[in-house]
Amino acid sequence: MKNYYKINEISKLYNIGVDSIRYYEELGILHPKRASNGYRQYTTNDIHRLNVIRDLRSLGFSMQSIKAYLENQSISSSLAFMEKEEKIIKEKIKELKRIEESVKIRKKSLRQSQKIIPNQIQKEHFHERKCVALKSSTNRSDADLQLVRLSKEYEKNLFIIGNFNTGYILDMSDENDIHPHSVFIVGDNLESYEFLLPEGDYLTYYYKGKRDESNTYIKALLTYAHTHGYEIDDYAMEFFIIDDHETKIEEEFITQLQIKIK
Repeated sequence: MKNYYKINEISKLYNIGVDSIRYYEELGILHPKRASNGYRQYTTNDIHRLNVIRDLRSLGFSMQSIKAYLENQSISSSLAFMEKEEKIIKEKIKELKRIEESVKIRKKSLRQSQKIIPNQIQKEHFHERKCVALKSSTNRSDADLQLVRLSKEYEKNLFIIGNFNTGYILDMSDENDIHPHSVFIVGDNLESYEFLLPEGDYLTYYYKGKRDESNTYIKALLTYAHTHGYEIDDYAMEFFIIDDHETKIEEEFITQLQIKIK
C-alpha cells in the first residue's frame, strides 16, 4: 500500500474536485504533508477523513459539524454521531417509501388511462375531492402559466403524493363564451386544500390529442344534459389526465371534461 497520494489521485479515487479537497484543507479537516517539490501528499489518515466526509455529507451534515466531530472524535462522540446518522437514514427511508408509493400510484393511473374509451358521453359518480385553485386569465395561454405557478407552489407535495390531477375550471355562464375561470389541482392526499369538489353525478367526456377541442365537447355535453332533463351548474372542469408531463406525443394526450348534474 502506498504511504502517500497526490491530490489528483485522491480526486479521481473519490470523484471529488481538486478545489473541494483544497477547501477541506483550508477548513483544517485535511492535513496533507508537503513533498520537497511542494506537492501535497495525502496519507491514509486523510483518506479515512475523506470517507467520513463523503458519508456524512451524503446525509446532509454541514462541513462545520463534520469538522467539529473529527476534531473531537471519541467513542462517545462517534456513538452520538451514529445516532444522528441512524435518525436521518430512517427519515430518508420513510421519504423514499412515500416516493415509491407515488410512483406506484402514477403507474397504475397511466395503465388505467390506456383503457379509457374516448369520445363517449358517460355519467360517473365522484366522491368529494380536495382542491386548490388559482383564479386565472380567460386566455388559455395565460391560464397555462397560472397553472405552472400553482403547481410550483405545491411542487413538493405533488411530487410525493403522485395521485393528483390538474386542469381548468371553465366558466359556462355564457354558453357562447366558455373560458377558463381558474386553474386547479385535485388530489385525495393533498395535505392542505381550499375547498372540496362536491360528491355527486357528473357527465364526463374523454378525448385524445391537443387540448383545443374542449369547448366543442363541452357544448355537446350541455346539449346532452338539456336533452335528458339534467340541471347543471354554470361551470365545468377540464382535467389533464395525460399531458406533457407524461408524453411529448400530442396524440397520446387525454383530456377529461366533467359537468356536475342534478
